[in-house]
Amino acid sequence: MPSCPECISPHFPPPAWTVARAQAALDSAVCQLLAVVDLLEAVHAGLPPPADINQRQEGEKPFDVATDILATIECVLEDDLRPSIQSLQRSSTVTDADLEQQYREWQKKRIV
Repeated sequence: MPSCPECISPHFPPPAWTVARAQAALDSAVCQLLAVVDLLEAVHAGLPPPADINQRQEGEKPFDVATDILATIECVLEDDLRPSIQSLQRSSTVTDADLEQQYREWQKKRIV
């Protein structure tokens, strides 16, 4: 998808975003994010940690580049990508009936 206005053809406007099309796009994004997860996991598994990684992680020594890369991958996977994938997967498959049921359950908890 073009990210700049100059890339969009004025003769062919993009199709309208319907709920079904949006859910399909979310599903596609999930697939792309899963490929990123696979790549990051491969980098993490393949990059040898320094012999003194525990000392670096405990703050006894400064991080080196390998420790920084490994820590960054771990944080991005756990804090950002995996939760984002779960959220996008949910929205890519949720129905109005699901949301109505969730709303009813929320209301019951709120009243109690």
